[in-house]
Amino acid sequence: MKLQITLLLVCGLYPSALSLKCYQCIPDLFGTCTNTQTVCPSQCGSSTTVVDVAGQKKEISSKDCASAAECVSGSLNLGIMKTTVNTQCCSTDLCNSPNPRALPSKPPNGKQCYYCIDKDCSGTVDCLGDEDQCISLKANAAGVQVKMKGCATRSICNAPTGSMQTAGVSGDLSCCSGNLCNGAEGVKISFLFVLVPLLSSFLFL
Repeated sequence: MKLQITLLLVCGLYPSALSLKCYQCIPDLFGTCTNTQTVCPSQCGSSTTVVDVAGQKKEISSKDCASAAECVSGSLNLGIMKTTVNTQCCSTDLCNSPNPRALPSKPPNGKQCYYCIDKDCSGTVDCLGDEDQCISLKANAAGVQVKMKGCATRSICNAPTGSMQTAGVSGDLSCCSGNLCNGAEGVKISFLFVLVPLLSSFLFL
């Protein structure tokens, strides 16, 4: 009888021991959100993303549950659009209260990759900082398939793509390390059409 009671107590307390209180702040299309609280299985995360489109910068912060694979910091350079994301993860109650600092701008590192302007993907872009990978992204947004190319840090290449599907975008990202290794191709539509859904793939959505 004592053994049964012990087992019941263990079973009752075990789920609460695994639950972690975290702040949740999911930005809307305008980049604003309100802090609430949620229960997470393992880690809390907070992320600061900066999107630079033709010199116009927008900083967006988000908070939510996070897995180890989502604790990513790095940058993505698609030519006219540059994105940096700085994510911090922690594992104590409400530890994701502060927003991490935005990553600083970095100079060109000598590497070049192909990127796309409208239907032409034969242009080249200078990679910045620790962007050591050339990327090719095939994305599906609202039933339209597009191709995008550019530079990225290795951490972006290794990040999970499940959040893209949650945001209504499915896609395949391939990375390579050679100079101009992502090939020059044409695309069917401007990549600006999927700018907002693409950004969502680097947030906790």
